[in-house]
Amino acid sequence: MSRRCNILPFVLLFVFLSACTDPASKLPDYGKVPDFSMVDSNGHAFNRKMLSGSVWIIDFIYTNCPAECPRMTSRMHRIAEQVQGEDNVGLLSISVDPGRDTPPVLNAFAQRYGGATAQWHFLTGDPSTVHLLAYTTFHVGDIIGKMEHGTYFILVDKRGRIRGYYSSFDPDSMKSLLKDAEALRNARA
Repeated sequence: MSRRCNILPFVLLFVFLSACTDPASKLPDYGKVPDFSMVDSNGHAFNRKMLSGSVWIIDFIYTNCPAECPRMTSRMHRIAEQVQGEDNVGLLSISVDPGRDTPPVLNAFAQRYGGATAQWHFLTGDPSTVHLLAYTTFHVGDIIGKMEHGTYFILVDKRGRIRGYYSSFDPDSMKSLLKDAEALRNARA
């Protein structure tokens, strides 16, 4: 009995230190991405199940946006270059203008910015799905009444949990995004 008591403090210390050395465990959890079904710029189906097992960086854009979207897409392209070929990391750019942003329109837009690739998908879908994701799930915009969206990049973990929001126009925020994405990629669970 006394031998077990002598080991217990070391076990507890190990568990505590393990938790402290896992940066992913310190990231907030903003909830789970719900089931959805959309189509990518190549006309292929894309759904919630495809998020499982990878870390995702997500933004909301539309192709005829005059200001923020081109800047955001340029920044997403830089991120795509930095994570190119890395296992278990992907990027999604979701259109908030599904009426105009058909797969061919999205594909032409994507090609101007180095996408779409095996890692970077441009998605469109019916307005109710876009509303579910932009407004209800990620809280970055809406398409009902007036089309609007935030300029944040959103980080989603391998289990489809929303783990962070990052200003796409702040260089320090972009560094944090990449650091946090790496932590999630290397997380135990």
